[in-house]
Amino acid sequence: MNENNSPFRIYCKNCGAPAGFDIVRQTYRCNHCGELTGIQDAKAQVSAWRRLNKEDHGAKRSGQSVKAFSCPSCGAQIVFDPGSASETCAFCGSALIRRELSADDQEPDLIIPFFITPQEARERMLAWGKSQEKTPEGKAVVSHIDKLQGYYLPYQLVRGPVEADVKRDAGERRYHCRGYLEGTAVNTCSSLDEQVLNDMESFDWSAARPFAYGYAAGCGVRLSDLSDAETEQRVRAEVTQDFLPEVEKVMQTTGIDMQVTTGDLMAAAVLLPVYFIRSGSLLAAMNGQTGRIAVSTQRQKKTFPWVIEPLLYTVLLTLLLGLWSHFSPEMMLYGGIVLAIIIFSVMGDGRTALIRNVVQKTKAGRAKRIGDELQIDDSRDILKNPYDNTPVFYEPDEQGKPVPVRIRFYTIGRWLAILLRSLVTIFLPALLAAVIRLITMDSGARFADGFQPLYGAAWYTVAAFIVLLYLVKGVRRDVYDHPYLYELRPDGTTRLMGQRSERRVSILSMFGIGRLDADGKRITVIRFLRMLGRAGVFLSVTLVVILAGCVAAILM
Repeated sequence: MNENNSPFRIYCKNCGAPAGFDIVRQTYRCNHCGELTGIQDAKAQVSAWRRLNKEDHGAKRSGQSVKAFSCPSCGAQIVFDPGSASETCAFCGSALIRRELSADDQEPDLIIPFFITPQEARERMLAWGKSQEKTPEGKAVVSHIDKLQGYYLPYQLVRGPVEADVKRDAGERRYHCRGYLEGTAVNTCSSLDEQVLNDMESFDWSAARPFAYGYAAGCGVRLSDLSDAETEQRVRAEVTQDFLPEVEKVMQTTGIDMQVTTGDLMAAAVLLPVYFIRSGSLLAAMNGQTGRIAVSTQRQKKTFPWVIEPLLYTVLLTLLLGLWSHFSPEMMLYGGIVLAIIIFSVMGDGRTALIRNVVQKTKAGRAKRIGDELQIDDSRDILKNPYDNTPVFYEPDEQGKPVPVRIRFYTIGRWLAILLRSLVTIFLPALLAAVIRLITMDSGARFADGFQPLYGAAWYTVAAFIVLLYLVKGVRRDVYDHPYLYELRPDGTTRLMGQRSERRVSILSMFGIGRLDADGKRITVIRFLRMLGRAGVFLSVTLVVILAGCVAAILM
């Protein structure tokens, strides 16, 4: 965006150079002299820009006449210039009621002018409809092409720091992250499908200009009809969508719950150019600057992203089973089916499909002219978001002070430890028997004489089932609740935080052992058995009997 036209360009209070936002320090920092400019100072600069712009626009607007209309049915607030008056609502078809519009009544700060003419928009939308003539949406666009209208729709362009609490599904630990929105456009028109309008973006913000009614000549202007609370809710939803991909990368799953908190956000009211057709359930929208088209459908798409992980576990364990059985086809087939049933049942517990309304859309593009001919460049990432919305995670240090961290869940050492503990759990009778054998073995005797490790099959079967459940279900919860946290220091180095015990994972965690109860007390093995009462006594005695019997059988 042109610096002189942007209310969001923050300048250093010391030297006047442009200042960028430092996420770690949560303040603006001058790249030239290093001076810090606080959030409140930045908001004061934005307020000053808005005041001066209003005064300048008020002077230019004197003598101009505009008409405002209110729709009694859908609530649309529409502004026309005298030459394009209309008495029918383009959003629902009802008759409009004229009202007075004061100079500052909902007046926007910025506007991106239309680049595509109405005739070009009609030709492009019609061509899209004919290319999709076998679909209901394509037929509807062609039959209703005469209803195509151009409007400036209301948006809020927000910028500022945001925070979020993040929790993985089935996990207990909550993570905290902070970030900074360089610029997110939030539609504030209640009567149009928000998903369609989102899929019609992005806009080229370098073309934004301070608002003047001259830009709206011949086009209607739709004013915002959302309350402050509804607008804030939409802002949080947009922030969540902007942050979600990066948070999912850190958390290594799409199954997360994220609660976003917006703090001192700076917001500018913006008008963006949109052509659209609205008829019944059909909404076909075209970006009036870039030419991108998005059309609503009555279809929904179900996706099951969670199936990838259990599928990988099933394939891996089936291959290990094949290695053990010398790749016997029958063993791998039947064993794979049993493993798939167990793994998908355990890992799919509580998981549901992600349901999303299907919107047909063209590629993001940039409109340009060669002579009088309109061309749309839709090459890859032509309008890639120039803003970095990557959040930074924070954890309390030894003094309880939040510090920025890098989070890691899996390391080679952790995987080796999990594998070692799993093998020890399964082959515990054989290991105990081996130790007893070494202690009691007479000199000159052979270790293998009378040592029968296969006789521990009763324990191996029970333990292998528990380990399998842990590997496909419990280990994920255990690992993600006990991460490796590396403090990000100002000099660029990192430091491993916390005690080793805070990162320890255990098969016993699958039963809640090692976790904190509602009173904040850690659950030990003894406490767990006491909580089970008589069932705990029976369970412990049974396991001890099985273990002792297997050890004795191996030695006999």
